[in-house]
Amino acid sequence: MATRSDGLSDGLSDGLSDGLSDGLSDGLSDGLSDGLSDGLSDGYSDGGPGGAGGAYARNPYKRRRPQGGGDRPGGTGFPGGYGRIARSGFATPEDLAFKPWASDFLVVGGLPAYPTDQRINPWALNPALEWRTEDWDPALRFWSLPFDPTLTEWLQTTNLASPNVMVAREFAAQHQCWQFVGAGATEEEKLKFQIAGLIEVGWLKDTDVEWWGYAGPRSDRALAKAGERICNELDDLAILMNDARAAYLAEARAQDSELRPYVGHLLGIDTCQKPYTAHLMRCATAVAHIAYMYFKARFRRVRPSRLCAGLAPPFGPPQHAAFPSGHSTAAHLVVLFLLRIPGIAQLYGLPTLPTSGPLRKEPTVAELRAGLPELLQCPLLWVADRLARNRERMGLHYASDSAAGRRIAIGLYEALFLTPEKAQPMRLPTLERIFKRAESEWPTFTAVQKSG
Repeated sequence: MATRSDGLSDGLSDGLSDGLSDGLSDGLSDGLSDGLSDGLSDGYSDGGPGGAGGAYARNPYKRRRPQGGGDRPGGTGFPGGYGRIARSGFATPEDLAFKPWASDFLVVGGLPAYPTDQRINPWALNPALEWRTEDWDPALRFWSLPFDPTLTEWLQTTNLASPNVMVAREFAAQHQCWQFVGAGATEEEKLKFQIAGLIEVGWLKDTDVEWWGYAGPRSDRALAKAGERICNELDDLAILMNDARAAYLAEARAQDSELRPYVGHLLGIDTCQKPYTAHLMRCATAVAHIAYMYFKARFRRVRPSRLCAGLAPPFGPPQHAAFPSGHSTAAHLVVLFLLRIPGIAQLYGLPTLPTSGPLRKEPTVAELRAGLPELLQCPLLWVADRLARNRERMGLHYASDSAAGRRIAIGLYEALFLTPEKAQPMRLPTLERIFKRAESEWPTFTAVQKSG
C-alpha cells in the first residue's frame, strides 16, 4: 500500500524529472535556434510566426524584436524612451492589425458596397491635407526633425555589431550625395528645388510628382490639376481593390513585415547556406530605409485611405507618410544589389536574347530606367515589382509611390556601385567587403558552345 510519503516522493521525482527535461530541452532548443538565427542573419526575416507553441506563434502579430532591429528604426521600446508599443508589422500599431473585411463589391440600391466614390482633394483644403508631426508613429516621430547624419535616434535599439548598421552610418554620413537639398525661403520652395535636383539626375520623373500641388506655379489651376491626378490614382486603387485584393491578401499580409524572405525564397537560399548574401540584403534594406524615410518626411504625402476611406486597407496603413513607397524602394534595391553578383545574374537576371540564351545578365541602368515590360522577364525584378504592386492592391500606396521607390532604388544602386553621369558616386567600405564575401557564395558559369 502506497504511503503518503511515497506519493510525495514519486510526485517530486516525476515533477523534477519532467520539469528539468522539458526545461532543458525547450531552453536549449529555443536558445540554439534563436542564437543561430540571430547570430548568422540577425533577423533575415523582418518578423513572422515563430515556431510551433512559441509565444510568437500564439500572437502572430507581435513583432519578433519589439525593441527594434538592425535594419529598422530605433525608439520602438524602453531604450528609445517611448515605453512598450505593441506592433503589427513595421511601424503599424497593433490597433491597425489585420481586420477581415468581406470581399463584397456588389452594387446595392445604386451604391457600391464600399464608398470608394467619395474622395477628398487634399489641395482644396486650407491648410492642405499633408502628413503632420502628430501623424507619425510615436517611435518614428524623430523623422519629422532635421536629418541626423549620425543616426543617433535610429541606432538606439539596434544591434550595433551588425554590418548593416555600419553601412547605414557610412551612407547617412554622405547625405549630401543623395538628398539633393535645394535653396528656398519656404519649405515648399526648398522641396521644389529638391525635386528638380532629383529629376535632373534621374532619381524621379516629373510624372512621379504630378500629385504634389506645388510642383508647378502655385495657382488654383495647378492645385486642381494635382487633385485630378490624385483622383485618377485613387480610381486605379479602387479597381485593384475590386479585382485583385482578395486573391493577393494572404501574400500581401505576409509581405507587410517580411520582404527579404520572399526574395530569398525565390533564390532558394537560407541564412546558414549563404550568410553573407543575407547580410547583403540587410545592408540594402538599411540603405533603402534611411533614404525613403528621409524623403517621406520631406514630401509628407497622406495615405490613400485618408483621402478615400472606402479603400479600407485590411491592415495598417503604417503610421508614416506614403511617398515614396518603402516596400518598393527596399525591394528594388535588394534585388539590384543581388543582380550585381555575376553568379546570381547568370541564373536570375535579364535574358540575354529575346528567346532566352543559356545565361542571363545584370540589367543596365539605362534598361532599368526605361521601365520596359521586358524587365519582368528577370525573376528578381519581377518579385520586386510584385512586392510593390501588392501594396497598391491593399490600398496602402499610390502607383506613383511605387514608381518613385523603384527610381530612387535605381539611383542609389548606380551611385553605390557604378560611376553615375550626373549624381555623385558613394563608396561604403563595409558594403564593399560584404559584397565581396556574398559574391564568393555564388559560382559563375560558362556557356557550353555547341559543335556543328
